[in-house]
Amino acid sequence: MRKSGTTKALYAGSFDPVTRGHLDIIGKALLTFDTVHVAVGTNVRKVRMFGVQESQQLIVRSITERWPEAATTSTDTLFEGALEVGEFTNQSLVAYAHKIGATHIVRGLREASDFNEEFNLHGVAGRIDPSILMVHFICEAPFLHVSSSTAKELDVMGEGIGWLVMPCVEAAFAARRGESRP
Repeated sequence: MRKSGTTKALYAGSFDPVTRGHLDIIGKALLTFDTVHVAVGTNVRKVRMFGVQESQQLIVRSITERWPEAATTSTDTLFEGALEVGEFTNQSLVAYAHKIGATHIVRGLREASDFNEEFNLHGVAGRIDPSILMVHFICEAPFLHVSSSTAKELDVMGEGIGWLVMPCVEAAFAARRGESRP
């Protein structure tokens, strides 16, 4: 059995906000798949700090800060179309993967506690449609303790979050506080 055709990976999450850990997973996915579609979704168990559209904008800005070569002449594409940013709501991850033509679903792992939730999601997605493969990437050591929740919590306490997020996201936090860039 061998790969045939082009591959397209869906990397979905709340990305509220996008972190350096998310960017690490995006970078690994870009090295692995022909196209990567990053989709901002709504998690009913979480209250959003940034709206979905703002999160999408922060993803694009973070990617171009992290990889300046990602920007192309078009404002709608990154890495010459190899990276897309979208939104999914009111549908399963598998249904959205079908909608966009994804061949794989990408998930990130930071610590052992992530495994149980991801293992469950893997099993459910595999039962819904085993043809869409789920791939897990472990983020690099500097990002093992990076999460959107940690960024929000530290920011509320007045701690620096530059090690968790890109400068554009840090500026978005400052704007929410009514301050200039930290």
